[in-house]
Amino acid sequence: MLGALVLAAGVVVETLPSADLTTDVTGGGVCITARQGSTSAAAWFMGDFRNESDHDVRVRSVRIDRVEGVRLEHLAIAPSPDSSAPGLIGTDSAARPAEYGSTVPVDSGVVVRAHGELDVVGRIVLEPDRDDGYARGITVTTQDRLGRVRAVSQPIAFGVGIDQGQEPGVIGCPGT
Repeated sequence: MLGALVLAAGVVVETLPSADLTTDVTGGGVCITARQGSTSAAAWFMGDFRNESDHDVRVRSVRIDRVEGVRLEHLAIAPSPDSSAPGLIGTDSAARPAEYGSTVPVDSGVVVRAHGELDVVGRIVLEPDRDDGYARGITVTTQDRLGRVRAVSQPIAFGVGIDQGQEPGVIGCPGT
């Protein structure tokens, strides 16, 4: 009888839902605007996630939910970021900013340690025939030690434009 109770308690603990990756971002956007007359605009962006659970989770996939008017030229993850705040760095340089830490491919099977952080780093470049564009929403799919698959989305948008090209309502960047 006692053995059955101990076994039942173990099953209950293991089957209760556990926290996984979370994000403090509930929406909004960050924009970079190049000067009038510019022939291109590009930016590196970063979104951050935190593993709130007491166990490790394996990253299965990362995707940008919507891309409009820009090319997504780079997408990677940084399991031990040097900076823990979402951001956008406007530059035409293809080199990853040092602040974004060491990155690895999104399909590398990175494990985010319990209470650890994960950054998603990408580069967007404005399409040649556009005055503005954006990448919106970062979704990370993970798998826990019991094989459960979960997805969490960060609803932030990152935009680039030339002069006043980016409409505030499009991605939530007032004043651009």
